[in-house]
Amino acid sequence: MDIIKQQAKKYPHSIAIQYKDKEISYKDLDQTIQIIAHYIHKNISEKRIGINITDPLESIYCIWGTLRAGKTIYLLNHRYNTYTTDIINHYNLKSILTACPKTAPSIHASSINKTQESSIRIFTSGTTAIPKCIIHSINTLMASAKEINKAVNYQHNDIWHCQLPFYHVSGLAILWRTLLAGATIQLLTTQPNYTHISCVEKQLESLIKVPPHHNLKCILVGGSAIKKSLLTKAIEKKLPIYQSYGLTETGSACTLSKLTKDTLPFSGQALPHINIQIINNLIHVKGSSRCLGFETSPKNITNLNKNEFYNTLDYGKLSKENQLSIKGRSNRMIIINGENIFLETIETVVKRLNNINQFYLLPITENETIFLYGFVDLKQQQPKYKSIIKQTIKTYFSSLCIPKDIQIHSFTKNGNPRYSDIKTL
Repeated sequence: MDIIKQQAKKYPHSIAIQYKDKEISYKDLDQTIQIIAHYIHKNISEKRIGINITDPLESIYCIWGTLRAGKTIYLLNHRYNTYTTDIINHYNLKSILTACPKTAPSIHASSINKTQESSIRIFTSGTTAIPKCIIHSINTLMASAKEINKAVNYQHNDIWHCQLPFYHVSGLAILWRTLLAGATIQLLTTQPNYTHISCVEKQLESLIKVPPHHNLKCILVGGSAIKKSLLTKAIEKKLPIYQSYGLTETGSACTLSKLTKDTLPFSGQALPHINIQIINNLIHVKGSSRCLGFETSPKNITNLNKNEFYNTLDYGKLSKENQLSIKGRSNRMIIINGENIFLETIETVVKRLNNINQFYLLPITENETIFLYGFVDLKQQQPKYKSIIKQTIKTYFSSLCIPKDIQIHSFTKNGNPRYSDIKTL
């Protein structure tokens, strides 16, 4: 029996989802998912199904309906069509759900519950133009949800305000935590009655300016993604901030602590289900929420040994109290406004252009805000090279990835710009 069916029996009339002006009970959620699971089981023979749905409520229905049908789901980014099309072609996905199947309940519908046969694929950018495909299961995400719920006291009758998409591990993790707690997930609504919220920097700024008056139990932030000056203001306002560190491979947060003046430099302590070791200054993790492996193509899957540590490629240090501090990232990944941006992925896409010899992105911090600057070596002169590069980046990535400026520049043999020659930015 999956978690939704369990909660539908335990809390049939409790609200599982607040969506705009609607409220969906656990009983109604279970019934809708069962209808979709039956339809998919009966009508879609492919084992592998892409989920590319804009509406968050329909996304929940189809994610769980497809898992209950025993399928492998690929969570696709509905915001960037060109990028998603490349993924669909690379992974040879034949069945893509872009909305809930239009199907009516059938009195002859058999009960479908094949969640133990299901699998979850979440994409995160890597060092090539095709993102890394990370393999999770219902159980790995549930292991993360169990310990985070305990740490932030997320219980039945609580409400988590979710502003993150479900193709992102952070959004998916909020959904799993809610279902495990028998609580409520809040979507596309301005109701101020939530008890928990996950924040990026802009949202935290709003909460500091206008602190909520209701019973707020947790504001969850990623420790390396928020300005320290902003976190200090949050402490002064006595907001219930929890700092964390996590990645797609660990199914969301793997360290977490309540923010105080003493814990300000850190990103939390390891949660009980995760072991952390620092090897050669790099963070290594293992535990029950760590991913099962990676898929680089439909026929090329790498399974991880659950007893071995996984190298996150993030630099870190553990204090005597086992508080983790993040020192940097070896894979040139930065965070801007809560979004993970992999610089090498963007560079690879730009270097596909016909007139580009080399392209390099350099993050510069100005007044605690990160901006990107581009350096390019052209094969021949091109008057509109800046607009062409920026439009290419805009086609594949979010606006946060567009450089503030791009300069023509000389490069070393290793493909890096000659820093001694860089003009004043």
